Amino acid sequence: MQHFLTVILVLVVTLYGSSSAFSTSPDEPPAEAAVSQISTTPHIALLLPLESASFGQAADIVREGFVAATMREQALPLVIRIYATTDDPLDTFITYRQALDAGAVMVVGPLTRNGVSALASSSEITVPTLALNAADNNQTLPKNLYLFGLQLENEANQLAKLAMSGLKSNAIIIGDDSSLSRRLQTAFAEQWLSRQGNTADSVQYANDPTILRQFRKLTAGKNNLIFLTLDATKSRVLRSFLDPEVPVYATSQIFVSADDFLFNNDLNDIQFMDMPWLLQPDHPAVMAYRHAEKTRSTDMERLYALGIDAFRIMTYILQTRSAQNIAFDGVTGYIRFVPPNQFVRESIAARIDKGRVQLITTQKDTVIDER
Repeated sequence: MQHFLTVILVLVVTLYGSSSAFSTSPDEPPAEAAVSQISTTPHIALLLPLESASFGQAADIVREGFVAATMREQALPLVIRIYATTDDPLDTFITYRQALDAGAVMVVGPLTRNGVSALASSSEITVPTLALNAADNNQTLPKNLYLFGLQLENEANQLAKLAMSGLKSNAIIIGDDSSLSRRLQTAFAEQWLSRQGNTADSVQYANDPTILRQFRKLTAGKNNLIFLTLDATKSRVLRSFLDPEVPVYATSQIFVSADDFLFNNDLNDIQFMDMPWLLQPDHPAVMAYRHAEKTRSTDMERLYALGIDAFRIMTYILQTRSAQNIAFDGVTGYIRFVPPNQFVRESIAARIDKGRVQLITTQKDTVIDER
């Protein structure tokens, strides 16, 4: 028989699509899965690529955050079943159908962009589905498909708005040839150029000392600001070659740790966006869900926080039967619904000052780490 583990009250977590049932209790031994014997019952399906070589670790961290969030619930009216998939879009789609056939009344997932796009192109979205990534551009989304995730394009958009609060009118966008960098360049430029009078120039990063030495002259100018679409390592190399008088903005790619002062010192005066989970330990939601038992990398912490807020959005949808008025302070940022299908995550702004990370507030910066 299929093994079920009661976690809290009526909450049940079990794993489909692998050779053993998932257990959140170290004292509970795994049992052999018998998918063909699954009973049809109303439930919430958590659909993640746990069997993917590329995305399995990330999926498992999202699962951990999601399950941890359930532990704070007084009661949950439905059981939760976790469905393991590969990163094959067809496998994702087939497993989604299996979840519906087994009685799923809401689905959280998939996690990969290809998986979301596969669902978005189908006519099978008959229950509310909270996807944890974006779909392909220009796809028309089914009515019941909602999007939420950690897309850095949202940060680029918010940084452009933050930069508009200054007196600069020309943005110098520095990126490389990666697909992510190109998407960030587009997102920032679209928002930045929406204000009349703003202009933008694009400059290609090159790890060549001769070329790097030209960046100070390229970026100089009293009307200029700089937006970096580079990772932390490249941004660290480039920072000393930029005009120190020109404001610099970047996404959360540059933030690796609040504790690595030597690394951060090479990123001084860069303004960036990231989530309360990493920047604001005294945030009410962060304090409510903070874990202490594991130490993870910054990227893994972001995925853990994604799992927490995915659970919270799910509960709001179940309670209200509508996404229209959902808005709350999450551990990944302030979350609000933007019609027709998007849950937008508004990050918080910070800057690096002498190796320390400071929040940017309306009155004065608040140091978030005094160690």
